[in-house]
Amino acid sequence: MAYICNKINRLFNIIQVSMKYKNLKYSIFFFFLCLNYSMQAQDTEINDYSNLKPEDCTNITLPPLHVLFENAKQSAVYELAAVKEKVEQRLLKKEKRAWLGFFSIRGSYQYGMLGNDASYSDIITPVVKTYTTQAQKSYTVGGGVSIPLDDLFDLQARVRRQKLNVRSAELEKKAKFDELKREIIILYTTATAQSNILKLRAEALILSNAQYAITEKKFSNGTVDSSTLSVEKERQSNTLESFEKTKFELIKNLMTLELITHTPILK
Repeated sequence: MAYICNKINRLFNIIQVSMKYKNLKYSIFFFFLCLNYSMQAQDTEINDYSNLKPEDCTNITLPPLHVLFENAKQSAVYELAAVKEKVEQRLLKKEKRAWLGFFSIRGSYQYGMLGNDASYSDIITPVVKTYTTQAQKSYTVGGGVSIPLDDLFDLQARVRRQKLNVRSAELEKKAKFDELKREIIILYTTATAQSNILKLRAEALILSNAQYAITEKKFSNGTVDSSTLSVEKERQSNTLESFEKTKFELIKNLMTLELITHTPILK
């Protein structure tokens, strides 16, 4: 349910952005292009880490950073910024052709049969009726010029403003990508450190389990009392708890990394 709500909110944001463009054609183009990218984002699949074994956690190899950066361009955040840049570039081309709006061309073409029904008579000649038909065609071609002074003097300024909009969209895309890279770097370094810590805690857990097994055997033989067994059990529990906490944090970061970069961590 939360996933559907997030998708609805994203679509409303896309509509709000698209409405800022006065040209209806580009608004519709922008909306459906963003909608297409949004639907493609649903295809992102995250690996199931629920059945991950301890040895799998300690043997995870992360892809190179440059691969993660490149794959992150498939994310909806980056592609939305890329779409906005494309729309601004197309609007710039439109503004550069705005002078064509000062001119207009019109024309018409007609083709048909012309009928003529006539009658003639005088004192001597009786009434004579004639009917003639003739095929004819005609066409007209013309043009017009209308130059509003406000649009004429604002023509270059509109192009410059649109160039600034294109530059703004480019910088926004770059800023979004930098944000993604920063987040990837944080997750990458954290996951790497947690993987190394997890290896140490896995070794500590193995030793703790072995020590508890020895103490339990001694307790069965009566060589140690219950308080010693209780201390070893508590030590084993603490070691297991530390291992599970680190494992949980590692899995959370790996799943987030997969979501952002569209890169499977587990092969």
